[in-house]
Amino acid sequence: MKVLLSIPVAAILILSLGCGGSITSDPCTVVGLNISPPTATVNHAAAPPANSQSFGANPRFSGVCGAGTAVQINSNWTVSDPSVHLSATQGTMVTATCTAAVGSPVTVTATSADGRMLTGQAMLTCN
Repeated sequence: MKVLLSIPVAAILILSLGCGGSITSDPCTVVGLNISPPTATVNHAAAPPANSQSFGANPRFSGVCGAGTAVQINSNWTVSDPSVHLSATQGTMVTATCTAAVGSPVTVTATSADGRMLTGQAMLTCN
């Protein structure tokens, strides 16, 4: 009886080790961009700079990453509504200024400028 129970346990152990014979963690890989803050609300009628919100792009990782991996990424920035003006179209940070009230949240998109086509999005509500 003990032998019959040990066979499935041994099979599970062997399968969990994989072909390499040891359990390894996933490598640190950049898979996209995190935009910070992910959501924001500003009043378009407020005096500057209260009618604006700054956004930054940081790498989003999969796997196990060491310290020092949270650097900002130089990105190309766009918005889904022309009434939101950007301080720059490229950089690690951008300031989005609401010039009018918009009925639904505006999508702020960053795409990495280094050719890797990493993207991230945030939502900006212009009241």
